[in-house]
Amino acid sequence: MKQEHTMAGTMAEMTGTAIRDAAGRGAKVILPIGVMECHGPHLPIGTDAFIALALSRATADYAAGRGQEVLIAPTYYWGINMALAEFPGSFRIRPETSAMLLEDVIDSLIANGFSDVLLISHHGELSHNEMIRDVLLKFHGKGQPRVRWLYTPIRWRMFARLGMDGTEPIWLPWEPTPALEDFRVTGVFGVHADEYETAAIVRYFPETVDYERLRGLHPTALTAADLPRWRKGGDDARALTPDGYFGDPNPIDPDLWRHFDETARIMAAAIS
Repeated sequence: MKQEHTMAGTMAEMTGTAIRDAAGRGAKVILPIGVMECHGPHLPIGTDAFIALALSRATADYAAGRGQEVLIAPTYYWGINMALAEFPGSFRIRPETSAMLLEDVIDSLIANGFSDVLLISHHGELSHNEMIRDVLLKFHGKGQPRVRWLYTPIRWRMFARLGMDGTEPIWLPWEPTPALEDFRVTGVFGVHADEYETAAIVRYFPETVDYERLRGLHPTALTAADLPRWRKGGDDARALTPDGYFGDPNPIDPDLWRHFDETARIMAAAIS
């Protein structure tokens, strides 16, 4: 299989002149955000960044069909992780480093003429999402109200965890539909390298999956009550998830990846 490089379809492939012209036409820009951390023995460490990129590509495609030009910035990989920080392959980025770099990236997009900068972040770490929230609040405080957060997974209840409800000015709001839940799932409680993330990576980046290891993986027997301990990372996370995944890594619905495609369709309508 020919592998598509992970900057395909982003601004990295464009000339500066083409970017300037797109901004002049009123194009919006999406910034995919993720981290580099262990996602079990079956998924790549770039899983969160890859899913954010896949969502960005699909959203831009659906928006184009509605007459709205959307560019995709090169993926921002350097988010914050704590729970999986000490697992193999994880990168440890200091919160202040991550925040300063994200601010510089957004500043660069604004300097290139984009008034609408929309963030898609697929990573559930609270400190990571607090960092994004604080960076966005800073931009709004500087008079940049169209730098907004488009996506964080609803199933991770991030609004509530951030003390928000999704209607604040830093968000570009959209409403979930019943179609997002119209899939067969295992019923196993999962939050990391689980059936949803496996389904997305198998669909969008199949060459990165270790299928032999995936076939031999069993569901974890954890519940929401285990989350606070797991989120502490270190010895607690290793004791609960020694293999670096939380949930059932094997989807039972071959169409589960469409959860992300439907999300992109809804978001495209919101930004158009």
